[in-house]
Amino acid sequence: MKRTIIYSLIFIAALVSNALAYDWSAAGWSVKETGAVENENFMILQNKYNQAIKVRYYDELSDDWADKIVKLYGRFQNWKYMKAGTIEFFVNGTTLEILIVPVSFNYKGTDFMPHIPGGMTFLSDYDLRYNFRVTKDEFFLRLSDRFIDEELLCRRMKEAIDDPVNYLKKREPEYFLAKLNELEESQKQLLDRQEKLVNAVLYFQNTGFLGFGNTPIKTSVVKRVIELKTADPNLDKASIKLILDKEKVEASEQEIELILNIFYNEFK
Repeated sequence: MKRTIIYSLIFIAALVSNALAYDWSAAGWSVKETGAVENENFMILQNKYNQAIKVRYYDELSDDWADKIVKLYGRFQNWKYMKAGTIEFFVNGTTLEILIVPVSFNYKGTDFMPHIPGGMTFLSDYDLRYNFRVTKDEFFLRLSDRFIDEELLCRRMKEAIDDPVNYLKKREPEYFLAKLNELEESQKQLLDRQEKLVNAVLYFQNTGFLGFGNTPIKTSVVKRVIELKTADPNLDKASIKLILDKEKVEASEQEIELILNIFYNEFK
C-alpha cells in the first residue's frame, strides 16, 4: 500500500516538474503554488505586479501552451475598456479555455459588469474565439464569434444590452428557424398560386370548336409532356403527339401546344 502511494506521489511530482520545466521567470512569472485535484493538475502564477493567474491542465503542460498562456495574458491585460480581475487558463485537449472575470468594464457610458455575472469565456485553438452570455432584464443573450479586437466585441455587447429584442431577432438560431419556416410557407403559397394560375390559363385558353367551350387539360397530360421535354428538349408538338398516341394518352394538338406555350414559351 505504501509503495502504491509513493509511486502515485512520484507520478504527480513528475507531471508538476514538467510544467515547472518552462522558464516562467524569463516570462515575468513566478510559481507560487502547484497541486493536483483528482486527474487535473494546477499551478498558481504571480507576476511582479502581484497579479495572479491559475493554470489547469491534464498530464503535462507543454512549452507551446505555456508560451500561448503568457502571450494571451499580455493581450488581455492591454485592453482599453476592461480591467481583468482574475484570469484562469485550462488546457483541454487541443483547446485552451480562458475564463476572465473583470473588476471593471465600461464602454461608451455603459457598465458591462452587471450584465456579465459569469465572466467571459474565450477559446484558443486554430483561432481565438469568445463564447459567453450577457444578461439584460429577463434576456440571456449568447455572444459567440471569432475575436478580432476589443472594440468590435464591445460594440456587439453594447448592441445586445441596448436592444436585446432586436439582437435576438438578428442572431439567435430560434429566430432564423422561425424566419426559415415563414419563408418556406410563403414559397408553398407562391407555388400553389402559380399552379392555380397555370391551370386557369390552360383552362381558359383551351377553347373548343369555333372558339367557345372550355375544358381543363388533365394534370397527367401536363406532367407527361413536361417529362418528355425534360428528357429531350428538342421534341416539338408533332413528336410529342406521336409519343402520346403510342402511349394511348389522350391529348389534342391544341392542348400540347398550350403546354409548350406556357411552360416553355414555345410558339410554333
